[in-house]
Amino acid sequence: MNRLARGEPPALDSFLVSVGPPAKLSGTAATCRCHFLARDGNNRPRVKQLAAKLADEALDYCIPRSRIAEAFLDFERTGSAAKVMQLGREAKTLFTTLEKSGEGGELLLYLLMEVGLGIPQILCKMSLKTDPMMHLHGTDGVHAQVLPNGHLALYWCESKLYATPGRAINACIAGIAPYLLDVGDGSSAQDLLLVRDNLDTGDEEVTAALRHYLQLDTEEALALEIRGACLVGFNVSTYPNPFHEDGQTVIEEVANAVSSWYSKVLTRIKHHKLHSFEIEVFFVPMPSVAAFRAALRNSLTLA
Repeated sequence: MNRLARGEPPALDSFLVSVGPPAKLSGTAATCRCHFLARDGNNRPRVKQLAAKLADEALDYCIPRSRIAEAFLDFERTGSAAKVMQLGREAKTLFTTLEKSGEGGELLLYLLMEVGLGIPQILCKMSLKTDPMMHLHGTDGVHAQVLPNGHLALYWCESKLYATPGRAINACIAGIAPYLLDVGDGSSAQDLLLVRDNLDTGDEEVTAALRHYLQLDTEEALALEIRGACLVGFNVSTYPNPFHEDGQTVIEEVANAVSSWYSKVLTRIKHHKLHSFEIEVFFVPMPSVAAFRAALRNSLTLA
């Protein structure tokens, strides 16, 4: 199961830089990470390059693994990449053209979970869309990993891109809270059914084994552990280079800002009584959220 994650963490180094080590929030099970956009040789944030990278990940994000496997089998048999290209085109048609779409944040969160932390996506919710102009209901994504004790950690994902950090943090934690607190008959009920019925690991044996965790009357159901993953993106108008000239030491102004963002998350976690839940919180401040959205639409040829 845990070998299903695609990509390797170094693949992100050209697009995102980590600012400080992961931070455990005191009195909680949450971990915060902060990533600034990497810069080119002229010291410009690589917004368009990040958008292009995300567009390249669209097929993996949107299309179930079994269909991708079928396309690659066809390539091996025929030598033609036509089936793979068809899936790529299909993936792009699933994204909305709405200017204030949050799908860029959802795709970025997928990348940080699957490639950055090596926690694979097990449900392609985008493939369940019936109207590309509509946003998905429920959580923004579903990832999972098998823990050393045999438990299955199921991650509900929530992404928010706002103009200010405070609004993004408040909305993100408020959005994930009902899914973490639900005991199976509320906000998460429909999404659990979607996962169970549309689970696709690309391996029939693994898929069948995971389904046992998502049923009511199995021993494995006792070992299902619910967790959260959040992407918080927002504008930083005078976008700083977060490091001193040594490229390692975080400048004091940025360190203070990051600390204040983490404190706001801690406050919201306490407010929603989420202390006991493992939550991965990713901060990605940007020069302009609107510019990021526009760059992704261009990269997906949606503009």
